[in-house]
Amino acid sequence: MKKLFAPFVAIALLTGPALAQSKLDQAIAKADEQLRKGKPEEAVKTLTKAAEQAGAEGYVALGQMQERVGNLDEAAAAYGKAKSLAASEDPPTRAEVLATVVHFTLRRGTAKDALALAHQAVQLAATPTTLAALARAQVRSEDGPGALQTADKAVAAGAPRGITQVARGEALIALGRNAEAEAALRRAIELDPRSALAQSRLARALLALGRPADAVAAGRRATELDEKFGEGFAITGVAILAGNLKDWGDAIAQAQQGAFLDPKDPIVQLAVGKIFETNGQLEQAAGAYRRALEADPDFAPARLALIQAELNRGNREAALAEARKAAADMPTSPEIQLLIGEMAVRKGDYAEALGFLERATQGLPGNPDGWALLGRAYHFARRYDDAAAAYQKAVELAPQNLGYRTTLGLVLGQAEENEAGLAQLQKVVNTPGYKEAAAWANIGWIYRNMDKPQESIAAYRKALEIDPKEEQAALGLGWAYYYTKDYDQAIAAYNRAIQINPETAGVAYDGIAWCYAFKRDPANARAFMDKALKAGASDTRLKDYVERLEKAVAAGQLMGEEEAARVQADQRREAERARRIETANNAVRARNPATRSRAARELASLAGPDAVDVLIYMMQADKDYDVRIAATQALGSLGGAARKAVPNIEGLLRQAPYEAPINATKEDMDNMMKDGDYRRALRDALQRIKG
Repeated sequence: MKKLFAPFVAIALLTGPALAQSKLDQAIAKADEQLRKGKPEEAVKTLTKAAEQAGAEGYVALGQMQERVGNLDEAAAAYGKAKSLAASEDPPTRAEVLATVVHFTLRRGTAKDALALAHQAVQLAATPTTLAALARAQVRSEDGPGALQTADKAVAAGAPRGITQVARGEALIALGRNAEAEAALRRAIELDPRSALAQSRLARALLALGRPADAVAAGRRATELDEKFGEGFAITGVAILAGNLKDWGDAIAQAQQGAFLDPKDPIVQLAVGKIFETNGQLEQAAGAYRRALEADPDFAPARLALIQAELNRGNREAALAEARKAAADMPTSPEIQLLIGEMAVRKGDYAEALGFLERATQGLPGNPDGWALLGRAYHFARRYDDAAAAYQKAVELAPQNLGYRTTLGLVLGQAEENEAGLAQLQKVVNTPGYKEAAAWANIGWIYRNMDKPQESIAAYRKALEIDPKEEQAALGLGWAYYYTKDYDQAIAAYNRAIQINPETAGVAYDGIAWCYAFKRDPANARAFMDKALKAGASDTRLKDYVERLEKAVAAGQLMGEEEAARVQADQRREAERARRIETANNAVRARNPATRSRAARELASLAGPDAVDVLIYMMQADKDYDVRIAATQALGSLGGAARKAVPNIEGLLRQAPYEAPINATKEDMDNMMKDGDYRRALRDALQRIKG
């Protein structure tokens, strides 16, 4: 196996007749020397003559030389000739030629064509070079997970090669695993120091890691290695701008040089558009994005950028319509899924956002923003366990993002993991220079749920000290003072919340009414209860207590401290019960089967007969055997109160037991065992319900 120099990869040549191969090697060496001496025309002539005698391998060499001198149309013709001649060659030879054509197609063609050629190459011979070509085509086709699997196969398939590490680096960048990508690309450079592609991709990884100066250095090195490689200039421009917005002129000059050299490279046109967009030149940006799509209509990043440009113009509905169309046209694009999910979140349509964001995070597992958006959607859907898991992933990927960690702390508390939530929030407030109110307000909320009102008061006061306009802290402070029976302070805190944000009036007036009720002031209790009702807050327990208080006062009697304490304790128990029922109801939809199983038990314990309908559904419809068993056992624990479930249980028992097939897998055998456990649980529940 011999090697030719390419503008961005070293491509392994094919074995052939010894004499032809030797002559081709000599021609390559001569042409390379001519190019180094500044005689590109002579270099091309040398390889043109050699190609006529060497067949497919010769035209591959000619195509690579044409790339090096910037004659991309002539390079395309040479590769086309190589592909045609290779049709009569043995499969390994054809595979290597096709792999070379794939790399050029990714520079000057469509992802669809590149992917088809790469699959053909791998079918002919699964070598490190063909697998690397396939991985790179998969990256451009928005299949990051598949690309990484293929790249790993390429790395394992033979001796170390620069292009296999480049492919792996590209796949890791697509997945957001940028530190690993940097390592792979540095390895690629060790293996092939003349690879401009490896340097340009290293620049991209470094940029994603927040190291623009290093990215500029790598980009400039790419342009030094190959002064005709447009992507090197494009990434250099993007990196320059990331380092200093004031260097916009230099950045656009670099990117436009890339577009001059590689006008049909969608990656280059995307970079030009991004730089224009940063400077507010939206029409020029849109033009560059359209040129990218002319080169490759399925280039998702450019289509995504056009949609984002519509958003920047304020055309939200038009952007959403185009995004939906893009999602239908490019169902495998995680970036499109992420954008639609984000737009749905911003509209407040969290139910719609969930599907898009779940698919986006599967395709972009290394994107912390995607996980945070998914966590936000789960949070508003009150799926707290799932929200905590998503925010945990976001924090793992971006540990320096205190906003993600602040929300994670709150969500963990809402998922009944108060200690874990408190630990996350304490990390935030102990961060040097932290001066935000949000984490302190969340700490106050968690301490309140842990029945530590004094700690809660201190945290809420700290939040208001930092931001006097933090209405949630004012509301929380009102509740904390209320629990300590410091009713005057509680009333003051509630009034402060209303002053900060009048939309809190319903909740605040309800709290004030309770304070006056326990101060044995039925007139003010009634007045603020009416204000709360007018503001949209209805509280039947408050109404009952105020009416009883009014009757006692009218009869010349005062409700004693003991009665007030009992009512207050009942109120807190009922509030806690309602909160736990709500949490369990939401956990029924959790992704984690263990969480759903726990929810079934909690609902039976807390809601009793009111939980029967939900438990019947879980018993019959949940995909996980353990959840179905837990729901069945929960129904049995209710005894006669679950009689409504009897026909459903009897119907399930009439169904045939699960039988594993003859060639059963371990999963089939596990399912057969669990089906037996499920049927035993059904029989036991039926017996307990019927008594």
